[in-house]
Amino acid sequence: MKKRDAKTNQNDSEQIQEEKPQGQEPVTLEVKKGRRIMRMEFASEADRAGWERTYRKSRWYTFYFLVGVGINFLMYLAGLDLDRQLFWGALVGITVPLLSMFLLTELHFWLLDRRHKKP
Repeated sequence: MKKRDAKTNQNDSEQIQEEKPQGQEPVTLEVKKGRRIMRMEFASEADRAGWERTYRKSRWYTFYFLVGVGINFLMYLAGLDLDRQLFWGALVGITVPLLSMFLLTELHFWLLDRRHKKP
């Protein structure tokens, strides 16, 4: 019984090794954060490009969240006062900054990509 289990485990490990694509070396990326250097390995160039795009995008989230807070403040100054209605006040107070954060970041990178793709 033990010999059969050992053979099965050996065959499983051989199959896992065979599934890896041959001739493809991992792509490395070094990112400097302060004094630390993070070294990451990716399976392909597309994975590295996707991570780098997401990392660059996440750096704009705080700025555009604060833009959303500013939009809430301008709505308050314009006369939209929802402090007496707890549900609508909470919904608008949370939704406007989060939507502005995600939508303006997407718009930002869509415009950047469009500008870079022009010949």
